[in-house]
Amino acid sequence: MPRKPLIRSENLPYHVTSRSHNKEQFPLPIKRVWELANYSFREANEIHPINLISFVLMNNHYHLLLYTPSGNLDRFMYEFNKRLALKIHYESGVINQIFGGRYKWCLIQSQQYFSNCYRYVYQNPVRAGLVKNCEDYHFSTLHCSTKYSSFSIPIHDKFGFKDEYCLRWLNQKINTDEVESLKKSLSRSVLGKVVPGDFLGLL
Repeated sequence: MPRKPLIRSENLPYHVTSRSHNKEQFPLPIKRVWELANYSFREANEIHPINLISFVLMNNHYHLLLYTPSGNLDRFMYEFNKRLALKIHYESGVINQIFGGRYKWCLIQSQQYFSNCYRYVYQNPVRAGLVKNCEDYHFSTLHCSTKYSSFSIPIHDKFGFKDEYCLRWLNQKINTDEVESLKKSLSRSVLGKVVPGDFLGLL
């Protein structure tokens, strides 16, 4: 199947995910993959700057929400995945490829869909039974933001989901239909319809 053409945007967010080869666990402890991802973010961002909203690393894939002020999603993702894969190869000694094909992306065109996707991304560890609350998962930018730990590049999360009220909302279970819809969205190019002024003040 041919790869869908990239829709370049400088002011709308993308949901991006990339999965390991054959859905196998990364060949290093997740704590080390998190550290290597931090290095790779810094290096790739120096070449092709982005505005990172959120990042969640699981044991065989990751999720990203980000803006690309220069409309450079493909260039950034090439640098990031290449650098992360090379670092994992070097430390683990594995020969096989690290990622199972190219990343998947979807352009988000409305605040409502963004809010759903934001919660979906951060609830990945909860759905996997790894933690009870989203903010307790160590390998996510939400944990960095709420626990005041560092990340290698600035987190451009201006959506305010960090106080007690918003964390309760963030941890409310998403219904099964919504989860499935968000999973399928990565096979589409856009999520939601443009609503004038929807993202104003949030960039």
